[in-house]
Amino acid sequence: MARQRVIAGLALMVAVLVPAWSSCIASAELSAAKVCRKAFTTQGRTYSAKRLGIVLGCVDKLLRCELLAELAGADPTACRLAVTEYCAKRIGAQPGSALDKLRLRFDAKVGVACQTPVFDYADVLSTGPGGLWFANDAACASSIDLPSFMVCLRDEIDARADALATNLKPRAGLLFDNVGLGAAFPHLVRPPAVDALVSATAPGSGVLVDPGTIVVAAGSALRMTGDDATLPCSGGTNGRLTVTVGSATIAQTLTLEEPYGAGAAALFGPWVAAATIPYTIELTDGSCQHTLSGVVSVP
Repeated sequence: MARQRVIAGLALMVAVLVPAWSSCIASAELSAAKVCRKAFTTQGRTYSAKRLGIVLGCVDKLLRCELLAELAGADPTACRLAVTEYCAKRIGAQPGSALDKLRLRFDAKVGVACQTPVFDYADVLSTGPGGLWFANDAACASSIDLPSFMVCLRDEIDARADALATNLKPRAGLLFDNVGLGAAFPHLVRPPAVDALVSATAPGSGVLVDPGTIVVAAGSALRMTGDDATLPCSGGTNGRLTVTVGSATIAQTLTLEEPYGAGAAALFGPWVAAATIPYTIELTDGSCQHTLSGVVSVP
């Protein structure tokens, strides 16, 4: 009889404790899911807003340099150099830039919240009960782990933030490209561009090949680059190619420095109306000095 009572008591304890234990597990999963969901929301919003602010801040500073040159006839060289140095520290791809620190913060905050013993990457992707449904993100759901997923997700956020930056500052992409910072911002919208390669008649000749009239369709920009195979003519890497498009107070001057094939380009325009615009190209490399002129024709 006593044995039956003990068995009955154990059965009652199991009946009481098992639901309670299951409830504890469910409660832990629920808490973890809430923390992860909040991390994505809060950190995503913070990353997006701060990134947009950093980008727009640099665009404004670069735009000021160009407006001073275009509308006041001021020499933009010193302004561009100072702003480029400042912006490289803010938006540069190198470790330690303000944008790099922002990325690391996003990854760290979300990673800690969403990779736990009771809630992890599988739950982030899951479309089942308790999941966050990120498996529906066609671009990023194939990522092999949470860190890879966050890199992909940040790129999606970047694309949306840069689309807004383009709407607010349409010259953003061209301004960044002209100071060598555009490669890290592929989502900034650029106009279509006509490419013109500036070269010399022979390696080291110091004599530029005349591009003649450069035809650029309305709505397009002109992208000029230098030819590393023929332009250098004095040894070293101190050559410069200075391109001016326009005249008087609406002229824009940009300088490409040797080595020319390092991805640098000088972008002008875009022009939206029919026009004939003068250009000048000057090569300066030690004893090699050559200048030629022509026009950009926008039909």
